[in-house]
Amino acid sequence: MSSKLTAAILALSAASATAFAADLPSRKGAPAAPAPLSACTESEGIPTDAFGFTTGSDVGDPGSFGASLTYGGAFGTRAGRLNSHSAVLQGSYGLAPCLEVGPYLLGGFSNARIGGVSADERSLGAGVEIKYKLLGRDLHGIGLTAVIDPSFNRADPDGAARFTTYNTGLRLFADTALAPGKLYAALNLSQDLTWTGPDPYGRSSTFSVGGALAWQVLEGVYLSGEVRHMRAYDTLGFSKEAGHATFAGPGIYWQATKDLAISAAYNVQLAGKAKGEPGNLDLTNFSQHLVKVKLAYSF
Repeated sequence: MSSKLTAAILALSAASATAFAADLPSRKGAPAAPAPLSACTESEGIPTDAFGFTTGSDVGDPGSFGASLTYGGAFGTRAGRLNSHSAVLQGSYGLAPCLEVGPYLLGGFSNARIGGVSADERSLGAGVEIKYKLLGRDLHGIGLTAVIDPSFNRADPDGAARFTTYNTGLRLFADTALAPGKLYAALNLSQDLTWTGPDPYGRSSTFSVGGALAWQVLEGVYLSGEVRHMRAYDTLGFSKEAGHATFAGPGIYWQATKDLAISAAYNVQLAGKAKGEPGNLDLTNFSQHLVKVKLAYSF
């Protein structure tokens, strides 16, 4: 199986201190000045996973820690069969005001047959997501977070030699409260830069823009709808387009307990085009159906 085919399958296949009353003076002092507004504090938090595949802007408070397990499924390709499954185990830590660091492990398995050729594949990898909040909703009306997400993935495809894929994601997550307590909106921009080896490494990239609305129908329960547009390139820039696709779908988020949250989302490719291929969908660079299920726990 060619390195181009295996690379395409991989692409398919995403404290406080306490004061005692006895220690205080009997005379009431002047009221404490309110804490100044900053990008790092919000009077109303918006769950980052309330928007489906789209992500909100909030980051963890300094010293906070959480863990999550995310399942990703991708189904449907051109001229064959593709069932791709992946899992990401991630921890997240509030390292400093406005700064969250999230190392993760990832693994995946693809059951595929394309053009009569078996393209089953297994992969393992790791990465770290670094998020810094630039703007806060209370102070600026919108929340805005910059993200850098470097990772690597070691793939073992049937009928071909093992190879490693290196990826660096550059992202912007924005959100706002349209009707506080009820309706929220989010916008994501991302550019994923990918090197696929062995040397000389193939170079490719994927640009994505996505928007979503989330409605809190009950306390801690959100329903969402989103639209995402993705474009694939055979370079790290935008000079050689390989195809494009537009996805849409619903999502649900449930804050089951104070610490445990469960979310799920589904996207289907509505329109697209692969360069040099017939049809009104891009099933060469992207899958037709995408599924995401996530469990997150805060300690």
